[in-house]
Amino acid sequence: MHTNKQHLRQIVIGFLTVFFLIGCGGAPSPWQKAGFTGDEKKENSWQAWEDIRVKAKDYKDWNKIGIKTPAAASDWINVGAKIPKQAYAWMKIGINSPIEVRKWAKVGVHDTAHVKKWKLARVKKPSEAKKWMKIKVDNPTEVAKWKKAGIKTVEDAKSWKRLGLNINEIDLWVKSGVTSFNEGRKWLKLKVKKPKRVKEWKNVGITSPEEAGEWIHAHIPLAKIAAEWKKAGKTPTEARVWAEISQLRYPDVIAWSRLGVQTPSQAKRWIVLDITSPKALSEWKEAKVDSPTQAKAWKDIGVNSADIVNEWKHSPYNTSKQATPWLEAGIKTPSEIQGWRNIGIRSAKEVKSWTDIGVYTPDEVSAWLKFSSSKAKIAQWIEEGYVPQEDK
Repeated sequence: MHTNKQHLRQIVIGFLTVFFLIGCGGAPSPWQKAGFTGDEKKENSWQAWEDIRVKAKDYKDWNKIGIKTPAAASDWINVGAKIPKQAYAWMKIGINSPIEVRKWAKVGVHDTAHVKKWKLARVKKPSEAKKWMKIKVDNPTEVAKWKKAGIKTVEDAKSWKRLGLNINEIDLWVKSGVTSFNEGRKWLKLKVKKPKRVKEWKNVGITSPEEAGEWIHAHIPLAKIAAEWKKAGKTPTEARVWAEISQLRYPDVIAWSRLGVQTPSQAKRWIVLDITSPKALSEWKEAKVDSPTQAKAWKDIGVNSADIVNEWKHSPYNTSKQATPWLEAGIKTPSEIQGWRNIGIRSAKEVKSWTDIGVYTPDEVSAWLKFSSSKAKIAQWIEEGYVPQEDK
């Protein structure tokens, strides 16, 4: 009972003290310790602080973070920062105004940790964050990837997304040298769907989809091959005509050009003669056959080898016209002529007179002449099935 009376007495004394101080314009002891005298303007008085439920000890903390008035503290409290520590957390990430906190809250970002992630993604304003969210990029980590890939604005990101690519794929496109949505769209339209293929074109100096498209439409879809054609001075149109000659492949064309074959039509004239490679053409050129017309003249009389042509070229019968009588007589190479001369037969006509009756070599002629000098008789024996070794 005595204790209860003492407790009641203390409450009454405390109440009277406060009442006295208020009546005298003073401040309660905790507020006095906080520096209040009771002479402050009403809007900045300790009562104004208590009206927003800030105690004297918390006032000091508000003051330390630069919040000097109840009105300023009230603004922070109204956006959820009930204590100075919470307001300071916002300030530490660069948000010094409750108005800005409210703006972030309106776009659905309510805490400092989340706002910090947006700021690390170099999104400084809530309005920008909202734009990213509208294109379904809600994660600031993903936004950071877009920006790292060189896609700095929401508008650019929106365009890229229309291609049906995700950020990881777009990052590869950008690394391959494709710097805009429009360029990416053009490459995809050419059916160049992989960034590494784009990089191949750019690495050989064909940097635009427009130029690459000229080669692709010329049926030369490989960057490396297109670059070689270009290096050889051929346009896509010219290269296409060459490529349509099925017997030719790119490296051969360059070699053919070095051998004097400069156009596809010239190449075709050689190819129809079954001279389809630079190596074969080189052999004919070495035999001093400089045109398809000359080659055809030799082939028409049965000489299909450049080596054999070369032999004829180094003989007294060095044109196709001069070689023709000998070939018609069955002489395949000029070296065979000497054998006939050794037995006194010096003309193609005379050789033919023997081959026409079935005697094809100088040795056979010599053998038959031992039995008769009459070709007619020898022809009769041959027809009857005799050979020179048999008795007649």
